[in-house]
Amino acid sequence: MKELKKVNMFCSICEEKHDVSLIEEERETIVKGERIKYKELYYKCDKYPDNNIFMSGELWNINLINSLDEYRKKKDLLTSKEIKEIREKYKLTQSEMAYLLNLGEITITRYETKQIQDASVDNMIRELNDNPLFALKLLEKNKDKFKRYDEIEKNIKDVIDKNIISFLNEQELIAKYIKYNEKSIENGNMILDIRTLTNILGYITKEMGPTKKVVLMKLLWYIDSLSYKNNGHTITGLVYEHMPYGALPIGHREIIELSSIKSKLFINESEYEEYRIQFNEEYKIKKLKKEEKEIIDRVINKFKNYKSYEISDYMHKEKAYIETKDNEIIPFTFAKEINEF
Repeated sequence: MKELKKVNMFCSICEEKHDVSLIEEERETIVKGERIKYKELYYKCDKYPDNNIFMSGELWNINLINSLDEYRKKKDLLTSKEIKEIREKYKLTQSEMAYLLNLGEITITRYETKQIQDASVDNMIRELNDNPLFALKLLEKNKDKFKRYDEIEKNIKDVIDKNIISFLNEQELIAKYIKYNEKSIENGNMILDIRTLTNILGYITKEMGPTKKVVLMKLLWYIDSLSYKNNGHTITGLVYEHMPYGALPIGHREIIELSSIKSKLFINESEYEEYRIQFNEEYKIKKLKKEEKEIIDRVINKFKNYKSYEISDYMHKEKAYIETKDNEIIPFTFAKEINEF
């Protein structure tokens, strides 16, 4: 239980206007048959020792949404806040986004408040977010439903202009992983997840500051290897090859152009070209899963002070590197034998 602040309001306990405490406390509830923990908000009247808590209608709604969003997170669905952010990116009203997706007029209103979307609709909203060309196609398909057609078309095209390079880069990365679209020992029993990869890159570079590409690529391999060792699957779904400086993921050139980071080419002291990667301050990092964050933090803490050649030398001593050849894919069977941190 934590007191967040004092609020001057009408207290329904003593029926007077005075300062009451806004309290946050972890609760449990059942959503769709699942036991869910969530943060509940309520007011507390300090004038009475017993039976002194109450809620406003606004808090009832907030608590309901909080509990539903925790269920969404557990099921890897977009939260109500994320749905709203996607809608606002295209400057759509709730009914306009519903029309765009060919849903009932008040469906998005419900998703942003008291109803959980199913997986098929969730995937469609994600596609809308990731692919503005898809949004434009949907707008044209449902053109007759929109009074603000020209304005919405302009808004979508503005998003395309801003994100098209990033989108095309992602498509190139996806194309390179077409042959790895089934779980295998090469991808560590995980199909490439660009959203998770992008988020992890943002988290690493925000925590570590500007990072050389060589270091960043090795961090990804150790994160995936440690995850495979502990859980039987990687986090990102990347496939790594044996290269001169250590493990290097397929599509590394596209990876350093993902939206959560910025890359800059420079000439190092040995007069070789090298990339320095830093966090993109415009990117909003999404909360990591607890078990993933523990692994990522463990790898960051191990290598945060390593120079490029040091982490390469460290990688070269791994059985995964010693027992594979140049340009050969490094299978995650070797993850069981990585050096202990």
